[in-house]
Amino acid sequence: MPRRPALKTLHYLRAVYNENQAPPEPFADLVRQALNQLPKVPDTKVGISNLGVVGIRQRHPDCEDPDRPLLLAVGAGAPGERMGTFGADVDADHDDDLPEDPPQDRAFKLADAFILIDGQELLVCTDGAMRGYASVEKYLRGLFDRANLDPGVSMFELQPASNQEKRQTLEREGVKDITIKGTMYAATQELDGQDPAGFTEYFRRFRKKCQDYLAEEIEDEQEREVLAGHWGDINVTTTITPTGGTRAVPVVLTSLDEAGLDMVEEIPDDSEVVITTRAGNTIRTGDVVLKKKVRLRRKEQQNDLDAFEVWEELKIFHRELRQRGAWQR
Repeated sequence: MPRRPALKTLHYLRAVYNENQAPPEPFADLVRQALNQLPKVPDTKVGISNLGVVGIRQRHPDCEDPDRPLLLAVGAGAPGERMGTFGADVDADHDDDLPEDPPQDRAFKLADAFILIDGQELLVCTDGAMRGYASVEKYLRGLFDRANLDPGVSMFELQPASNQEKRQTLEREGVKDITIKGTMYAATQELDGQDPAGFTEYFRRFRKKCQDYLAEEIEDEQEREVLAGHWGDINVTTTITPTGGTRAVPVVLTSLDEAGLDMVEEIPDDSEVVITTRAGNTIRTGDVVLKKKVRLRRKEQQNDLDAFEVWEELKIFHRELRQRGAWQR
């Protein structure tokens, strides 16, 4: 059975303290101090209401080297919680949904977060119930408290890193056209539902309609299943551009400019946006809000991502940001 694809977003963040309250040590060194105080997995457990128990599952072998970025894999689980099962082969007309206990000394895992920390900067990839980066911020605060570090160390916020120069370029030069790219696989994912008027949901629904149309053209059920396993191989691209180019009606150009500014702030996690300015410059996904989408594979017979594969993507993004001069360290 092929490993299932997973399209994930890498977030570029900075640990920020109030003015004159930042500890003298870099944030990465503070995390290392906490890890030295908490050497084993159970030592790192922090309770977070919506996730259960959160702890560090894996530390990269280089984690104690101060000259290398710190790489961690964080997991969240529900200890002691009995989870219902589906009787896939029950010989009856109904299923009793029997609950199962987790194995001894284990918990049902709900979420993962993979983290790279270098100085004050972090790259974060989350999976499952741990969405975005807010839970990572809560966890690291709890980790500092559990390690009995100075209380002031926990008074930080993780803020998205952004490239204001690129945004100013977009504001100054205006939008010539917007190209939106995504795969059919993304159309199979659950729609957000929290932003009914947002670009993210509209584009996902558009891809879902395209996907449904293609599926309807295949009459054989088995062939449809084969097609469903290859949605990630089919790309959907749409370009928004005004007739007449830069000579279009001013209100049309203004509308496109506003849409471009919205899209660079609201980039769908499963899509890429490429904006060409009227001066001919190109601004891509992640140029303003510094994110990157990567295509990963889940482990065989598991719903988990491989920590070393995610760490490798984080290291690649780290190098790319440094080469672009976007890394703020």
